[in-house]
Amino acid sequence: MRVIVITGCSTGIGLVTARHLARRGDRVYATARHPDRSAALQEVASAEPNIRTLALDVTDSGSVTAAIETVLSGEGHIDALVNNAGIGVFGTFEFTPEAEARATFETNFWGVMRVTRAVLPSMRARKKGVIVNISSVAGRLAAPGMGVYPASKFALEAASEALAREVYSHGIRVALVEPGFVVTPILDKGIDSLPLDAASPYADVERRVNMMFTNAKQVGSDPQVIAEVIEEAIASNASKLRYPAGADASVVLAARARMSDEDWIALGRPMSDEEYFAEVARMFTPQ
Repeated sequence: MRVIVITGCSTGIGLVTARHLARRGDRVYATARHPDRSAALQEVASAEPNIRTLALDVTDSGSVTAAIETVLSGEGHIDALVNNAGIGVFGTFEFTPEAEARATFETNFWGVMRVTRAVLPSMRARKKGVIVNISSVAGRLAAPGMGVYPASKFALEAASEALAREVYSHGIRVALVEPGFVVTPILDKGIDSLPLDAASPYADVERRVNMMFTNAKQVGSDPQVIAEVIEEAIASNASKLRYPAGADASVVLAARARMSDEDWIALGRPMSDEEYFAEVARMFTPQ
């Protein structure tokens, strides 16, 4: 039985992944800042004997240390860590409050670093372990109206790539799971955080991002799809680093790779919403 720690399990991908892996026979420590406040997590844990809930706040070093020590004292080892906890604060670069930008990095980047550092010594001692970091397609392309979130994921991608080489000789693997749009509460939070002010100098950007997120609630992937990719990343014996996840992820990443930076940036030129979305659809049609 593998011992797996997952952060950010109160809702969404973390919650579904905890349930999925527990049903596969893994012992899962489903962590959250306040697990007792998540009715969904408590319901899943009560139905799945392989799930243990545990308080872990990725922004608090003391909380991280205490949680990992609890798991190690009870189990003796950790086979896999899934760094899933993340937040999305969206808005234009100029008008995103600095406090919100810092909070995004505090969870999405520094939080991953804290928890990973806490588990690495025990993994090195065993010469075995897997670190799965939940990134995003936004870790490889940055869209307007949400620049801080991709910035945190770009940082995570770079750090994960470096870490993968650092721990390779210690028998530890690192994997990046890169979901596209997934139907989770983060979509609603994204919509709520985007202003719709016709007087804004970035009104077109803000309106189109809001439209994109609203549409994603209808066409985005189910979190179960991402959970299955996470399972694949944990189980694989290959040193594969990146795992695009969801119906749109590989298509979006391939399309962006075909574009020049100039073509990508030129999508910001003045045009109607109809012209804009027609151009986006043309560029992102699978070839």
